[in-house]
Amino acid sequence: MAFKYRRLDAEHAAQWQALRLEGARDFPLGFLVTLEETEATSLERAGQILGAGAQRGIFEQDELVGFCGFRRTLLQRMRHRAEVGPFFVTSGYQGTDAASQMMSGVIEEARSKGVEQLELFVDTQNARAIRFYERLGFERAATYRDSVRIDGVSHDDYFMTLRLAGQDVT
Repeated sequence: MAFKYRRLDAEHAAQWQALRLEGARDFPLGFLVTLEETEATSLERAGQILGAGAQRGIFEQDELVGFCGFRRTLLQRMRHRAEVGPFFVTSGYQGTDAASQMMSGVIEEARSKGVEQLELFVDTQNARAIRFYERLGFERAATYRDSVRIDGVSHDDYFMTLRLAGQDVT
């Protein structure tokens, strides 16, 4: 399969919203937003979110099959860092190269912007995602206790980092 990584904008709102709904419904450990909050997001609001420029996608032809957040820290003393997340690939494309190609796109974009460290949070119970990130070179830097409560149940997150400076991780 040939995938293409690119920045999302308002024209992708319907596809992005459909993937968010799938993710919030089927993979709640991977999303801070609840299914109800996602359902309440209008297409207009989704377009506004995408217009902010912090979402990337992976496409097979014209079909959005995955998305991730990519936010560079803007403060001068922190400009060497960027945050990734949420990170999601639709179930029909999990197990393909879509996720790897999307993260490779993020890494290449980060490097081109002078980012030296990527950071993300992942639920400590999300074993599949943790294995994926570790295969790419992310390391657990800390455990964030009681970071999220899902249906009243406390969940911990791992804070993971990937050093880009002087390393070839793709």
